[in-house]
Amino acid sequence: MPPEAIALLVFFIGLAIVVGAVVAYAVGPRRPAVAILPILAAFGALYVVGHRLGLSVGPQANLFGFEVSIVWDVVVAIVAAVVVAVLQRAVLQRRTQTA
Repeated sequence: MPPEAIALLVFFIGLAIVVGAVVAYAVGPRRPAVAILPILAAFGALYVVGHRLGLSVGPQANLFGFEVSIVWDVVVAIVAAVVVAVLQRAVLQRRTQTA
């Protein structure tokens, strides 16, 4: 894999970590382990939309030699992380109420 592709992958991994952690903190509960699923959801969404499906909406920017629709990618990552975080919070609240 060329260095440019590795740099883009590392960038999107970092983006997924930041988006997932911020969303997990905002949605709650605020424990470090709770951020894992939103981070994975954000990265999975970036992988599926950007790499597998090749969907791109809006303006594109040149990032590490690749044309990337960064605004679209960030929105998709945020939406995926929010959905998973809300579902995760609902499951955790339901478990604590029944226990």
